[in-house]
Amino acid sequence: MLAATFQLLPIYQNNLRTNRQYLFHRRSNLRINIFPLTGAVAFEPKINEVQYYAKMFSWWIAFETENYQQQPDALIRKGIKWYAELKLCPNTVITQSAPHHQQIVR
Repeated sequence: MLAATFQLLPIYQNNLRTNRQYLFHRRSNLRINIFPLTGAVAFEPKINEVQYYAKMFSWWIAFETENYQQQPDALIRKGIKWYAELKLCPNTVITQSAPHHQQIVR
């Protein structure tokens, strides 16, 4: 079993740090991009990637792999749980079905 040590890293664009972040698992090269579903960040799911959704407090967040290489689903879920605990929301429910349009905070 792979060690589940994740890092929370910022996303850079044109050598400038953005307000977006991603999770990274060094041993498996798993990268999970984080998209708050607030209307400010457009999220279009990619076909060859894995998406999960979680409701933390009152807002929805999308998690999507980047360059998915058949890493175990349990590892992806473990990274999302780690992020939820980091954000002080350990009872977060993780799902693969997208939230309804009405439930997304705009």
